[in-house]
Amino acid sequence: MINFRTESCDMRNFLLFALIICCAGQGRAQNGGRANTSVAPRAKSSANLTPASQSRSTTTATQPANPGTVRKTTAPNPRPSENNGIQAQTTPSTYAPRPLNGRPAATNTGSKTTKVANNAGKNAPTLAKKAVGKVNWMTIEEAVEKSKTEKRKIFIDVCTDWCGWCKHMDSTTFINPSVATYLNEHFYPVKFNAEQTNDILFKNKTYHFKKNGGRGCHELAAEWLNNRLSFPTVVFLDESMNTIQSLGGYLDAGKLEAILNYFGTNSHRTTPWETYEKKFTSAKSGGK
Repeated sequence: MINFRTESCDMRNFLLFALIICCAGQGRAQNGGRANTSVAPRAKSSANLTPASQSRSTTTATQPANPGTVRKTTAPNPRPSENNGIQAQTTPSTYAPRPLNGRPAATNTGSKTTKVANNAGKNAPTLAKKAVGKVNWMTIEEAVEKSKTEKRKIFIDVCTDWCGWCKHMDSTTFINPSVATYLNEHFYPVKFNAEQTNDILFKNKTYHFKKNGGRGCHELAAEWLNNRLSFPTVVFLDESMNTIQSLGGYLDAGKLEAILNYFGTNSHRTTPWETYEKKFTSAKSGGK
């Protein structure tokens, strides 16, 4: 005998289970449709943003790895621009500075370029140094002392510390090799400051410095210059230390060389200066 109550319960449970399954299937179908609907727009927008994403990745690559710090570059110095001309390089670079004509210089930095540069320096002409003479200046006391053993004429350059032409004569005339050599070999050359203040014993007479206003002059200088105080002035003394002649003003090397020979050879005793100067000049120029 069949129990209808039990069968009705089973049927009721079956229908309830079928209803649950049906609802679950509809829910899945709805969720699947929504998922498909949302994925498609995302894929589409992702395709449109590709350039922007590439731009962001490029920007990130050029930024320092550590925020707040400056990245140090190991690249060589940049090549100077066309309109900068020649630029000084403070550090070694694989790029040569551009010359003024705008054409790039050689950019090779290997051993070949170094050898070329070294060879250019070796082959460059060297300027010959100008010959310079040196006068062996002494004091008047030293010249007097030397005259006791070897008689010579005394050449005196009377000057002052403030005399510009005296300094110019030192830097031009007296460094001439011919002038310096002749003075050292045939005279006792004396450099005499006309404003020195020490007493000097000369030819059994003591000479003093005489103050005159803000300046003054040594009595011995005044005697040699015959009280005509002009600087520079050169004075020639004979072997007995008597004054032959004083010549005031600047003298160039050519002029002084002729004068030195004139007194050094005692030509002043027999030959007028004008005659001697012409002959001396002609001889120096090779008779032309």
